[in-house]
Parts: sequence; C-alpha cells; structure tokens
Amino acid sequence: MSLLIIVGHVKDGIELGREYALPWVIHQFIAQHHGTTLVEYFYHAARQRAERDEDASQVSETEFRYPGPKPQTPEAAIVMICDVCESLVRSIEEPTPGRIESAVHNIVMKRLLDSQFSECDLTLRDLSIVEETLVRTLVGIHHGRISYPTRNTSSPDVLSQPA
Repeated sequence: MSLLIIVGHVKDGIELGREYALPWVIHQFIAQHHGTTLVEYFYHAARQRAERDEDASQVSETEFRYPGPKPQTPEAAIVMICDVCESLVRSIEEPTPGRIESAVHNIVMKRLLDSQFSECDLTLRDLSIVEETLVRTLVGIHHGRISYPTRNTSSPDVLSQPA
C-alpha cells in the first residue's frame, strides 16, 4: 500500500496540475521527475521478506519502479536530480559539506548508471555542473549555525545565552 502511495504521487501531481490549469510543460516535469527509478526502500524490504519466506514468489524489480517516462529534456533531468538530492540531504543526521557532496555524487551516478538520462540531451559536463552547483546550494542551506542569544523576558534590555 505504501508503495502505491509513493508511486501515485506522480499521478496525483498531474491531476492537480490539470485542476489548477498549469502549463503543459509543468505536467511533463511532474510526470518525468522520477523517471523509471526504483523505489529502493520498498524493493529491498520485499526482497528481505521473500528471502525469509520460502513460499514467497520472487520479487521483480519492475514492480517497484515508477512508470516513467524518463526525463525527456535536460531541465526535467535536473529537476529529478534536485528533487531526490534535496530530500536525501534533509535525511542526513549531520549534513556536513563532505557528506552532502558524497550524497549528491552518489545520486547522480546512480541515476546515470540506471540510464535515467538516456532520453534527454544531458551531457556529462552538464551533470558535473549540476552536481557542483547543487552541492554548493545544499551546503549553503545546511551549514552549521551558532545559537543566537534570547532576550531575557524579566529584563527587556538584557540578552541571555540559551540553556
């Protein structure tokens, strides 16, 4: 059921795009932003369940992929990369610059090796530029911050350090 909800968000997005009369090009971005990628979490969970249960049927990777299509334009491919990287970096416990750079690179390589960019004119040079730019942006968003002092409510002119 969870897999259907995850995969279904693309169809739901397209329906919302129609409802709100978004331009057709936006509908295409919505349809292509996951391409035919594997919904890995549920695929691996199903494989583990099948390994434990001798009577279970073999798990097909095809059942755990988005329906596509793959990105048809470089812009749609960039949206794909940005969407997944932003989500992944939010899940990193301590998003240091090195961890962010590694995560972005791994995602780009995973999508490349999965042939997700095979139907658009995105070059390796383009991918490198996207990767570098995305890393800089995500590091800027997730950089460490100092704790700001809070105003002491008993004395409005006195700042106190957080506990």
